[in-house]
Amino acid sequence: MESMSKKQIQEINNKCSNNWNFDISYFVYHSEKTLIKKLKVDDTGYLEFRLYYNNENQIALHISKFEYDRDGKTATTEGLGKITTLDLKKHKRRIFNNLIAFTDKLTDDELLQINAETKTSSASGLILQSKDF
Repeated sequence: MESMSKKQIQEINNKCSNNWNFDISYFVYHSEKTLIKKLKVDDTGYLEFRLYYNNENQIALHISKFEYDRDGKTATTEGLGKITTLDLKKHKRRIFNNLIAFTDKLTDDELLQINAETKTSSASGLILQSKDF
């Protein structure tokens, strides 16, 4: 498994625009570099946006809605969330710098607009379909 230093992670975060960050947890568990951003929508929860390459090497965005538990300290999500392809171009390689550059276009307002226009993903098998958000 590839490892990264705190310095390398900070360098990635410094290159990102609009408060996007390197998703350390996803990297540790999946050995894949993705970017993440959380937007508080109200006192009950927040939206989490994940920027990544899909299985066709296109830049995609996954959106999940997290709701705080009664204690207000932990948040959970359920279902598949929403998935949309942002760049239809099929890249030959998954170049992480392309994701970093894409964060320049993804402001808070743009992300909220994408969320409003994207339908929840269809359920299949054991995974539930998310409530619309």
